[in-house]
Amino acid sequence: MTFYRSPVPTRPAILTGLMLGLIFVLGWTPSAVAVGNLKLGPAELHPYFQFAESFDSNVCRTEDMRCQDPKDSTKTKKGTDYFAVFTPGIQVAIPLQNHRFEAEYRADLGRYDEFKTENYSDGRLKSRLLLNFPGGLSVRGKEDWTSGHDAPGYAQNIQIDFYHQNTAGGGLDFDVGSKMRLSADYTHLDLNYADNARNGFRDRKDDTYGGTVYYKFLPKTSALVQYEFTATNFDENNPALLSVDNNAQRGYLGLTWDITARTEGTVKGGYVRKNYKESDITNFGGGILSIDLKQELSQRTSLQFDAVRDVKESNIVTEPYYLTLGGRVAMLHKIHPKVSLKLKTGFSRDQYPNAIPPATRARMDDTWNAGGGLEYAMQPWLSWGLGYDFTQRRSNLSGFGYVDNLYTFSVKALL
Repeated sequence: MTFYRSPVPTRPAILTGLMLGLIFVLGWTPSAVAVGNLKLGPAELHPYFQFAESFDSNVCRTEDMRCQDPKDSTKTKKGTDYFAVFTPGIQVAIPLQNHRFEAEYRADLGRYDEFKTENYSDGRLKSRLLLNFPGGLSVRGKEDWTSGHDAPGYAQNIQIDFYHQNTAGGGLDFDVGSKMRLSADYTHLDLNYADNARNGFRDRKDDTYGGTVYYKFLPKTSALVQYEFTATNFDENNPALLSVDNNAQRGYLGLTWDITARTEGTVKGGYVRKNYKESDITNFGGGILSIDLKQELSQRTSLQFDAVRDVKESNIVTEPYYLTLGGRVAMLHKIHPKVSLKLKTGFSRDQYPNAIPPATRARMDDTWNAGGGLEYAMQPWLSWGLGYDFTQRRSNLSGFGYVDNLYTFSVKALL
């Protein structure tokens, strides 16, 4: 099996490298193993491992639920298969007086029984830095590095696509009196796909600058005004559309609240204007929405809801962008102190602006997701679970819809 790698890998070295250097400069010696976690000086380490065995009813996510026969490329066969995912990882938390640094690395190693071409070896490194200073000033830093994949059926692809992505940035928060807070943010995104012939038009770099003003009109509720500017530059011209480089401006008005650790949320809506440097591409303007809610219904039941309406960068060679609208609901219920039930459902609509030849109408995909699972905590550090996920995509163009059923058994250990 060949694992594709990006010809220009992104580097997870900006914030993570600086913080690891600081850790060694401070200098400390390892202490004994503590109950429930490992200690390295003030650093708290949480290694973990998860194993999941799944059955997938539509591995290639095709309309007829068939895949190319792995033993004979001239034939197709029913696309059902078992696969295992091995997930080792480690979490690190370092309190530094009034400051804090957190990092996590995990690998997801997927191995199929029959369709070996779908095997993947993903990795993700996340780091967060928070510095709190007297006078109401806070400094934030973050980095997310991913070596991942898009599964078959995503956008226009009919096979697995590998990519590297690095998102790094930071921000400042400053309290102006007791009621007002100002925030400034910067984020840089670098995306590179492994197969340049098929996905080179998607490789790009984004730079986003933003600012937010919060005004607290209730003890734990604030109104917000937010502005973002994003400059997007693709690594090469889209072969169907020439250059799709663009600048986007977003403005939001909204509310945010944090009443308790499990009763919090942000609701904001606004307008986006996307201007393309290529004069032949029609600019986009329209309403946008972002909702993120967490509500504790009782001591044993909590509810999460999120929704979004926004314009996204091109993922089909004949399209400069697509408009996405969707929402998800998840409920977590403690049946017993050791047994948890999770139910979830969601819907998304991806709408493209132009007709995709040979079709005479623009593509629109509606995707429904539903599922749930049971988790049993045998010990504070050991749990197992059963899960089911259903996905159905309906497209107004023939050949892009599919139905998929996924059944999973998993075991997780967290020290």
